[in-house]
Amino acid sequence: MKSEKRIWLRCIRYVDKPNVGFSLISFFLFCSLTLICDVTAIAGPQHRQIVIATGSPFELGLVTEMGKVFGKEHNCTVRYVKTPTGPGLDLGRHGLAHITMGHNRKATAKFVEEGYAAKRIDLMYNYTIIIGPADDPAKIAGLTDLKEAHKRIFDTKSKYLSRGDGGGMHILELKLWKDLGYDPAGREWYAVSNTFMLEGMLNSDRDRQYHMLDSSTWAMHKSKCKDSKLLVQGPLNEYEMCLVSAEKCPNLNYNYDLAQKFFQFAISEKGQKLIADFGVAKYGEALYFPCAIKRSK
Repeated sequence: MKSEKRIWLRCIRYVDKPNVGFSLISFFLFCSLTLICDVTAIAGPQHRQIVIATGSPFELGLVTEMGKVFGKEHNCTVRYVKTPTGPGLDLGRHGLAHITMGHNRKATAKFVEEGYAAKRIDLMYNYTIIIGPADDPAKIAGLTDLKEAHKRIFDTKSKYLSRGDGGGMHILELKLWKDLGYDPAGREWYAVSNTFMLEGMLNSDRDRQYHMLDSSTWAMHKSKCKDSKLLVQGPLNEYEMCLVSAEKCPNLNYNYDLAQKFFQFAISEKGQKLIADFGVAKYGEALYFPCAIKRSK
């Protein structure tokens, strides 16, 4: 129980209280039900629900849209916890989410090696980008190499905002500094947000800092930035989806059939088309690029 408490303390600040559609109270209630109730003992569609742990795909509305379509088809409710990759996988380890979606291969690989993933697949991708002040003091505009961009930022002591949240972008950032042999921690120009993707982007714009994020958040919300420009478009930012193992986490047997069906729905032609079409009409460009069908062939 102490370890579970630590996980909740780590993850609780990432729940989007106004929009998640799932209060902490109801989430704790759901988890309690999964621990003490057999699925055959409860009847009614209100108990047909699964939990997905993910970050930007929820914050930007994609998994909510997927959940609406799936829920209507299967007469069930899809719940969400907005969380970075690392804490999201920890929720899976503790049997508090049926599905995880994250974007750090090393973290997901460890999750698989530990036996927590019954299934794992590449689901979709966007791009890793760096935004920054229009006058670009570090002169990184046009680069595609994230390491070189971070080197120039460090060498010029240009203001930089780190996520600092244990998520995929933060894990990647730490690796870049390590590969460079640099340690920016504690330096005057280096700040840590401990906030999620959108809020971090807006904060970096306000304070004229460089910031690394995903292209989907930028495409959807760049109109809210007064000074920041897209300066670096880096490599693919690949999202992996895991179906958490009910053998490893027996309490997830509750509605596990729905979790399995959602996993298949997300990688089906219908689910992949939903991902491809998301946001295009409103923003004039694709926000996510599905890849499950292509890579599973």
